[in-house]
Order: sequence, then structure tokens, then C-alpha cells
Amino acid sequence: MEGENSGEAKDVGSSYMVSLEDEGGECCAVEDVGAAMVLDDDPKEYLGGGVVEPTLGMEFTSEEDARNFYNAYAKQTGFSIRVNSYYRSKKDNSIISREFCCSKEGFRRERRAKRVDSGDDAKRRRARPITREGCKALMTVRKRDNEKWYVAKLEKSHNHELVTPAMRHFLRSHKEECDPNKSSSNSFSSPLIGLNNSSLNALAEDGNSFGKVPFAVQTRVNYIGRGRLSTFGIDAQSLLGFFKAMQASDPAFYYAIQVDEEDRLSSVFWVETRSRIAYSCFSDVVAFDTTYQVNQYKMPFAPFTGVNHHKQSVLFGCALLADETESTFIWLFTSWLEAMSGRQPGLVITDYDSAIGRAVQQVFPNSSHRYCKWHIMSKMPKEMGVVYGALPKTFQVEFDRCVNKSETTDEFESAWQMLLDKYNLRGNDWLQSLYIDRKLWVPVHVRDTFFAGMNAAQRSGSVNSLFDGYVNARTTLQDFAEQYEKALNDRYEKESKEEFETFYTKPVLKTPLPVEKQAAEIYTRKMFSIFQDEVFESLVLAVKLSGEEGGTIKKYEVARFDEEHKVYFVDFNITEQIATCSCKMFEFEGILCRHVLAVFKATNVFILPQHYILKRWTRNAKDVAMLHILPSVEMQGNSQKGKNLQYSILYQEAIKCAEEGLASDHIFKVALNALREARINIMAAKKNAVNAPKLDTMASTSNRGDDATIASQGDSSSLIITTPDHQ
Repeated sequence: MEGENSGEAKDVGSSYMVSLEDEGGECCAVEDVGAAMVLDDDPKEYLGGGVVEPTLGMEFTSEEDARNFYNAYAKQTGFSIRVNSYYRSKKDNSIISREFCCSKEGFRRERRAKRVDSGDDAKRRRARPITREGCKALMTVRKRDNEKWYVAKLEKSHNHELVTPAMRHFLRSHKEECDPNKSSSNSFSSPLIGLNNSSLNALAEDGNSFGKVPFAVQTRVNYIGRGRLSTFGIDAQSLLGFFKAMQASDPAFYYAIQVDEEDRLSSVFWVETRSRIAYSCFSDVVAFDTTYQVNQYKMPFAPFTGVNHHKQSVLFGCALLADETESTFIWLFTSWLEAMSGRQPGLVITDYDSAIGRAVQQVFPNSSHRYCKWHIMSKMPKEMGVVYGALPKTFQVEFDRCVNKSETTDEFESAWQMLLDKYNLRGNDWLQSLYIDRKLWVPVHVRDTFFAGMNAAQRSGSVNSLFDGYVNARTTLQDFAEQYEKALNDRYEKESKEEFETFYTKPVLKTPLPVEKQAAEIYTRKMFSIFQDEVFESLVLAVKLSGEEGGTIKKYEVARFDEEHKVYFVDFNITEQIATCSCKMFEFEGILCRHVLAVFKATNVFILPQHYILKRWTRNAKDVAMLHILPSVEMQGNSQKGKNLQYSILYQEAIKCAEEGLASDHIFKVALNALREARINIMAAKKNAVNAPKLDTMASTSNRGDDATIASQGDSSSLIITTPDHQ
């Protein structure tokens, strides 16, 4: 790597050293060229995957072999490498020594550390996160007279956590060889894709075949569009067979099928384990969208989505619906709620539709309900018809200003009435309906409702709608499964990337304030960047005490120095450290605003109070949420509630053991023995639990009409058949 970075040369006897210190291009991306040639015959400790533990004196045929070996060791262990320095011979200028180190070696240079964001929003560029932490791990190889290379210096200890196997392909020196998008072994294609209908039917009829099909966890619905849903004339039992095949690799997979009197599919709903686990962590806000339509029948494709701790869209389940009637929505919401163990969402965001609204009230009585502003704005031309076409372009501009720019309810009321009068729209039924429901969608009315930061200006209020760019009105059912798969692949990969960045890097702080340092250690990378902007902007705010109430609550006026006319009002209870701001950012997004932070600084509150740190935005949001739901899982009698969620939790913990157990041969044995011991203890507990409830998988069966629902969860071998009430 002689030409990559020229550093200072140091005279050391008959050789001189070249140091590669400049951060940026120093990390070597090592090509996977097979196993390195290790020449010594000493006993070796294997880490797994054929990777050998490095030892002093270990020999290699070439410098390149040594580098490939150390990179393979780093990959298996969980760190990235780079070339730190090398020595050249004074005789012939050839390289005679090379040092490979952990990519976290050293520290960022001072000139980079002092670089902060510009205060100008238009020119703002966030400083690169810090990756170096002064790690001492390294391997130095030197060249012998016989042209062989040997390990002359070795340090295995790291001063930082090592990444898990699931994140290793994001490490810089392993990107090319581990890129999941380039590896066929990581593709999510289903083994059933290439089968014809007769083969699929044979599988569906042979109950013993499903356990033999090697489904990947990620391929729950790959083959739904492969000839089985090309028309509405689908045999429900065959479709049930397909879903049972999905359950073969994911027993916590849940589905429900609505069929008519001729056993033709009417509607279908499904949700996989990962989605159910995600919901257990982020059930506070759920968006339900029916504006997607697929195939020539224009079947509504209705996903349930939410937002994770990286502010990314996550999937909570999907449905293909025969129609958009109240009875269908009640059936769907009931099925979805059953899949989620009866846990109602905190907030449901839906399209502006009366049938959906009534269904939400009936099935989710304990949930708040709000309408998606994006949906309302986008359907305005259709709902107003010729009236909208006759309006001047200024109407849309003024309507947007009335809805989005009003900062008080009085301001909205005044602007709305003026708009109706100016354009003679008081007799418009649709606008009158919107006004009646204004408290369910107008920003000034919903500002104090927690939306998890969902942008109400976008589809379903989601940060980026999960299936935008994948599913549309021209998507056939034959292509639907492939597009569904691509959408989920993309989202899970992006979530993994954010997990890695949060774990592997540290943000550059902009201020010396303790509250910023505290937040950097707690929040995920994305949420900290939002909070950091608020901290930074709080420094240019003026705080003025404007009044006092009851001796404990003080009232403050907060404004920028250059925008004194734009005032925000903060009430602060100093005793309980509770503050409320007129901007309502914390109530809406769950992150404290700059105005409250300015008041905190002015009143010497330097640490963020715990009640202002929402767990759902923290690094451990998933772990905390999973532990939180354990006591609430119902396991009495023959109840199915919670059983599958418990399975999901155990499944995820087992996967973690498998990932961590690959670190070395020794750790593999420890993990294997621990799992075997755990199974022995479980079997003993089952045997000794005389009065413990049995995990019965039998479900009740009833048939009460022409239209029926076939539902299955986990390994249940029975059907739950119910009849939705038609409106």
C-alpha cells in the first residue's frame, strides 16, 4: 500500500518505517482469495469456519497471505482491519515488515475533531462520526531471509465491543466479500418459485411435505403470486396448505383467510415473526393504508406499518382485501389484533374513510384514532370533482396555508371560514365533513398526540411508506410476491445498517453541554442527530421569565435573537422538572424541543430528566420492550393469546446464542453446552410441573354462515372459522 498514503519515514537501523496515519483511505478492503498459506505446524486453535487463531511465529508464504489471514480472523472475530505502517529495506527499498491493525486504532486528528456543523441550515453538513477509539489490537509480520513472512508482534485484545455476525458485512474490510446483495447464499428466493401448479398442489395435499421444504425465515409469501391468486377462484384449503408451509420454518407465523360459500378467497391477512416482534416494541403508533391496489381486479393491498427506533418504517402485517366495506375492515382488524395477542395500538393512523373509522372504533376502543393528512390532501380533486376543477390555483395554496401554517386553533378557524367565503364553498359536503372531523387530522389539533415523528404530509403519515416504489396499481399478483420480498429485503437491510452505525460509530459533539453527551450515549444515531440539532439551536435562543403560577410553575417566553416576534411559551415546574412548550414537539415526536432545552440551560438543568427519554428512541428499545411484555403474556388454560409471541421471543434469543457462539471453537462449545443444558432443564421443568398449564395448540371450530374465516397461528392443526357481519 505504498502509494495510498505517504507518511513520515523514520530511520530504524537498516530499514525505515512508513506510517499510514491519515484517516480516510487507510482501510484495506481485502479480496477473498481463499485460505492463507499458514506454514507452521504448531497446534492451532480454530475460531470456526476454518479460521485459525493467530500466534507469534506463525509463518506465511507472502505478505498478501498474511493480510488475507488477518482479515479472515478479523471477520470471524468481529472487527475491521487496515494497514497501519510498514518498513522498507535501505538496501533495495523492498518492504520487509508490515503492521495490520484494528480499524479503531489511534484517534481522529485534531483538525477533524474540531470540525463542527455550520450554523447556516442551507450549508449545514454533519461531521463524520468517530470510529477510532485508540484500540491496540494488531498483527505485525516480518520477512525472513528465506522470503517467508512470520508474525513478529501480536496483540489480540480490543478496547471496544466486537460486532455480531449479523453486522459484519458492514465492516469496511469485509464489505465486498460479505455484501448480501451480491451473495446468492443470502438471497431470499423461495425454493417453491420454480415449481408448477401441480407440484404445488401435491405439496399442499401432502401434509408431511411441508416440514421438508427448506424455507428461509424471510420467504413467508414468496409464492402467493405464482398462479395461486391469479383469479378469485382459489381453493381455501390449498392456500391453507401454502401458509402451513410457511409455518414450517416460522411456527409463529400467523395468517387468516376469508372465503365465500364456494371456497373462493375473499380476503387474506398474514404476519410473520419479525413483524410481531417489531410490534411488541413499537406498538405506540400504527398506520393502516388501503391506497395501494394490485392486479386487474384492483384488490386493495393494505399494510400495517409503524416506526422503529431509527425512525424507519417497519411492517406489522399485510392484507389483500376483496372490498373496503366496514365488515371487511372489522374482520381484518380483529384478525390483526388476535395475531398481536390482543395488544391494542396507542394510535391508529388511517385513510379518511367512514367505514374504516367505524371499524377502528369497534375493534380498537382503547386506541386514539387520527386521519392521514396526506390521504386527505391527495383525494381532494376526486372528492370535490368539477367544483375543484373550476377553482383557481390559488385555492390549493391558501388551503395548504390554512391547514399547515395555522399555529393556534383560533387562527385555523379564522382562516378556514375566510377560505369558504372567498371561494363560495360553504355548501360543499366534503369540506363540511373535513371540518367536522378537524380534530382528527388538522396539525394544530393533533399536535399534542404522539405520532412517533411520522410525517403526516407523506403517505399514511409514515417516514417513508414501506411499499412505495414496489407496489402500485399495475402490479400483478404474479409480481406481487417478488415486489413484497424486495421491499422487506430493502427495509431489513437498512435497519441492520442503522443498527451497525449506531453500535460502531460515535457522533461528534457540537457543544460542551452535559445533556448532549448524555443523549449521545442513549439515543440511536438517527434520533441523536435530531436531538443534537435541537441542542445546537437552543444556544441562540433568548429566555425571559414572564410570570409565575402557584410558586412552583414558572412561565417563560423563548425566541431567537433575530426573530423576537416569533415567541414560544414554556411552562416549567422546577420541583418536578416537567416542562411543556407551545410547539408541542415532545408530545408529537417524543424528543425535547430547543425551547425547553433553552429553559433548562437557563435554570441550570444540565441533565435530561428520565421522563423525557422515551425508551422507544433508545439503543436498547427492542431489548427493553421484549422484556416488558413477558409478564403480560396470557398462558392460562387453552388460551392461544401470547403463546406465539413467547415462541418468537425464545426464537430470537436462540438466534443470538447461535450468532455469538461462532466466535471461536471454545465459545461454540460453551454455547452448545449451554443450549443443551437449557433444554434438559426445560424438559425437567415440564415433567415436574404437575399443575402447570399445558401449551395446547387445539383451537375451536365453528361454522355460522356462508362466508367464513380460516385462521391459524403457530403449529395449530385446527381451523378457527367465523363469519363477518355484513353491513
